Amino acid sequence: MSQETNAGRMYAGQPVEDRQRQRRARFLESGLTVFARDGYGNSSVGAICKDAGLSSRQFYEEFTGRESLLLELYEQIDRQSRDAVAAALADHAEQPAVEVIDACVRAYIEAVGRDPRKARVALVEVVGAGPKVEKFRLELRRAWGALLAGAAEDAALHGEIPTGDYEMRVLAIIGAVNYVVDAWSGTDPRPSLDDIIRVLRRIIIGAVGA
Repeated sequence: MSQETNAGRMYAGQPVEDRQRQRRARFLESGLTVFARDGYGNSSVGAICKDAGLSSRQFYEEFTGRESLLLELYEQIDRQSRDAVAAALADHAEQPAVEVIDACVRAYIEAVGRDPRKARVALVEVVGAGPKVEKFRLELRRAWGALLAGAAEDAALHGEIPTGDYEMRVLAIIGAVNYVVDAWSGTDPRPSLDDIIRVLRRIIIGAVGA
């Protein structure tokens, strides 16, 4: 049903479009829970609907299937975390490279690692989830690569790290950071966030400064 058709309509005293947004948000939240708990490959629309307290008919009014729900969740998590890192880069643009690294790592972990479900879905469950998801995953990885390579080039211009081709170095950083964040997010009790930042700082400086 189109937004134009729903515009101005009311249901139980609430605008229809507001109810639809709330319903979609419930499905996204339940998808996050079910994909992280059961694994994407073992999940089902029925389990997601049960967790959301909504019907399969309502689900298919919002999504074409599990894959479209996974893609939207992944895009949402990735956008939030990339925006957080981009903001940290902007806020610490005039700071030494070590402080920039610490701020960006903290921003990333806060965005994706604090909720173990987000880390599980965005860092694990999307891998091997199908050709469409894999294509999107590689597109997002290239976007991260461009963001981080730009930051490395800025640091090189200030003489803080050597100049060079950062493409492979950035891929190594992305892999290492995601592996550590996934492990940290799922550990109970978690190690200190400051300790994890120090570990990742050494990895990143080793990758870009060698």
